[in-house]
Amino acid sequence: MSTRPRAAKPRQPAAVTRSTIFDAARELFGESGFDAVGIRAVAARAGVDAALVIRHFGSKERLFLETMTVDLPAVQVMEGPLDGMGRAIVEHVVCLPSTRTGALAVTALAALFRASDRDEVRRNLRSTIDEVFARPLVRRLTGGDAEVRAHLVAAQLGGLLTSMHVVQDPVLLAADPQAVVARYGDAIQRLISEGEGATAA
Repeated sequence: MSTRPRAAKPRQPAAVTRSTIFDAARELFGESGFDAVGIRAVAARAGVDAALVIRHFGSKERLFLETMTVDLPAVQVMEGPLDGMGRAIVEHVVCLPSTRTGALAVTALAALFRASDRDEVRRNLRSTIDEVFARPLVRRLTGGDAEVRAHLVAAQLGGLLTSMHVVQDPVLLAADPQAVVARYGDAIQRLISEGEGATAA
């Protein structure tokens, strides 16, 4: 019988370990939310020691915020023509789960809303909505109340995102999508176009 010590299992690169932890945390937080998931559960899903989770991400909250990033693919719509943007962006929001990127964004958004009693999570969520919807419009609208109108648009779109994809309002989900796009889109278009009007696209 050989008495030679067994060779140590090769240690995987730190970047690979971090990526594995990230993927495991994103799955678990997306499935169960912040409160129901602990560091040990993430470590077990990733197949690593719990200490490595802390070493790479610092804390459960930082891990949550990093993995639950909401990537709302709305750039093309928000940079498109202002005329008709109301319906275009509402259609984008209504149809968000139909693409893989959109579905991931909806999962992250729902997890963030469920954990929004925490200050940092709430700030992160507000910053995401502002960056995607308000800031592009602030740069393009005219009139003394352009900033307020842009943030009202962002608030309305944030409300629609929440109602349809987080709390899943059964009436809205059962409604004709094109009717939702027309009614809600036209209301948002009035905010974009009212006052002194908007700059040309």
